[in-house]
Amino acid sequence: MNAEHPDATPTTHQLHARVVELEVLFTHLQRTLADLDQVALAQQKQIAKLERAVASLRGELDGLAGAAQEARTPEEEKPPHY
Repeated sequence: MNAEHPDATPTTHQLHARVVELEVLFTHLQRTLADLDQVALAQQKQIAKLERAVASLRGELDGLAGAAQEARTPEEEKPPHY
């Protein structure tokens, strides 16, 4: 709106400038959205990789814990003075 005449309608030039400004802002928003999408995809890949690593380590730990429990019983352990 024109500040000099509050009831005046915008000119064609003003409308054109406003549309151009909105198009520029929209383009920046599209780029930002695409960048954020790439970040989210990279993070999802990293999360999946970490989940696989944790699952693998959990399996190894469970295997070691089971082997340690099976290998030593109180009757089989040597007293500390041996």
